[in-house]
Amino acid sequence: MKYLYKKFCDFEQWLALLLLAGLTLLVFTAALSRTFGYPINWAQDAALVMFAWMCFLGGDIAIRTTGLIGVDLFVKMLPKTLQKFLDITFKIIILIFLAALVIYGYQYAQGYSRRMITTLNISYAWVTSCVPVGACLMFINTAINLIKSIKTPLSEWGNK
Repeated sequence: MKYLYKKFCDFEQWLALLLLAGLTLLVFTAALSRTFGYPINWAQDAALVMFAWMCFLGGDIAIRTTGLIGVDLFVKMLPKTLQKFLDITFKIIILIFLAALVIYGYQYAQGYSRRMITTLNISYAWVTSCVPVGACLMFINTAINLIKSIKTPLSEWGNK
């Protein structure tokens, strides 16, 4: 199972990099072609789809690698017991928020399934579905981080 999870994480990172490179290339090419009087009509819509997916995949990667920005100046001054309690509490709150994003994001994506992006001839659900999919991936990684926090002995707390 760990092997499959690692392979999926590698694929997700590769996909996020591919989306970032494609987005950069597309926006640059579209700006250049517009300058010469040959606009690419579908570029803005394609960039929207790529950017939305890239944001949610990147958010999941940041949660998995604990690359999120945190201000822990005051938290580190607290006793280790309180630090661990706050960490676990915040992760539970994040899980509740992500669960709501999955549920409501799915409903939102379903509501936009008939709306079309005319320049790309695809459903707008391709854009909105990044919310429940990305939130689900973030939920899994936050749950993994929560379990690690719970299992970490108090003596090792703060040494992460």
